[in-house]
Amino acid sequence: MAKKLIPISSVKVGMYLCGIDKSWLDTPFLRHCFLIRSSEDITKLQHCGIQVITIDTEHGLDDTTSTKSEHQIELPDPPLLDLPREKANASISPEEARIQHLPEEVQGKSLGGELTSITQTRLYMLEGVKDILETLSKTGGLAVEQVNQVIQSILADTLDHEEAYIHLIRTREFSPALYDHALAVSTLSVLLGRGVGLTDAECQNLAIAGLLHDAGLAKIPQAIQRSLHELSDSELGIYQSHPKRGLDLLMQQSTLSEQVQTLIREHHVALDGSGYPTNIDPAMIQPASRILRLVDEYDELLSGHHSGKPQTVRGALQSIYQQGKKGVLDAELVGKFINLIGIYPTYSLVELSTGERGIVTANSRENLLHPTILLIQDAAHQPLAEPIPFNFSVLGPDGQGPEIVKILPPEEVGVQLDAALEDWVTL
Repeated sequence: MAKKLIPISSVKVGMYLCGIDKSWLDTPFLRHCFLIRSSEDITKLQHCGIQVITIDTEHGLDDTTSTKSEHQIELPDPPLLDLPREKANASISPEEARIQHLPEEVQGKSLGGELTSITQTRLYMLEGVKDILETLSKTGGLAVEQVNQVIQSILADTLDHEEAYIHLIRTREFSPALYDHALAVSTLSVLLGRGVGLTDAECQNLAIAGLLHDAGLAKIPQAIQRSLHELSDSELGIYQSHPKRGLDLLMQQSTLSEQVQTLIREHHVALDGSGYPTNIDPAMIQPASRILRLVDEYDELLSGHHSGKPQTVRGALQSIYQQGKKGVLDAELVGKFINLIGIYPTYSLVELSTGERGIVTANSRENLLHPTILLIQDAAHQPLAEPIPFNFSVLGPDGQGPEIVKILPPEEVGVQLDAALEDWVTL
């Protein structure tokens, strides 16, 4: 990492900020490393009284005001500390050792602040999606400008906050209304699309298709929109016509790109030929369609729209995993999606075999069963005076340690996640 100290007067949009000259607790920023995307970011830095920042020139623009001035200081990467094992063991207990070494991706992050901020942002998005789909249902017209606003919000606001959005989608109060499912599918499709390397244009098309993929259900009788196993063959045939009905409705007064049309048309095609429409060759569907199909299935399982019985995150992931093994879904994409979501998603409240309880703050891509946890209750389920970060990678001398035994609904055990995280910032 090539670092430089530069004065606030030299900061420009496009620079990658990785340090400031004061405490992050005195700023409105949720992370201590981010790309400066607008003049508003610079204004916020100035209003906080920051005089000098550190930039990473490998991840953003360099300061080219001069080739080498006294305010530009090359910073070497800090050396790794390699303490003798005897000294380390003498200075800290095994209980203290197991809570050390936070992963880099969660350092400097205000989890409580992020959760509160993203919750409000998602509420605004939901209102926008609700207006879009209600207008489409009542008038047949597509509010293109409003669609663009929601899409841009999804594309921009999910950057660096994917865990918070995944948590809010997982823990929302499920609604039979289409707009809730539409926003969830759109958001998760973008996150997975980015994760597998789709271009910005492809992610934008995925976001649009995610919002509008079930538009055809507005033209399906309400009596048919119930658990699929309850439908007769003729009713099921009507229900399965909703991708075509949606495209017919959308194309009456608006123009969608060819890829968005294709995504909507193919979002129920299964790789083994068991999906619909049956006249589409499963071998020919594009990667983006496979993503939309997978994400739509996952959220349907969570919400219980098709079965009438909402599943847990683990149950939904197990179901799509089995569908990947059977060739219904793209198995490679399923694996990447499970890595994205995590067996124990960020912001989950979990209980350890010791009885201690904590909030998942990050997932290890190497071991999804061992996330980083912020302990908030002791073995007797009493609040700790100060939250304690717990890292499974640091175990006792016998290599054994506590394990996660259950995920708990926070509201049922009297835990408010935003309050528990309010004053805690990763170090």
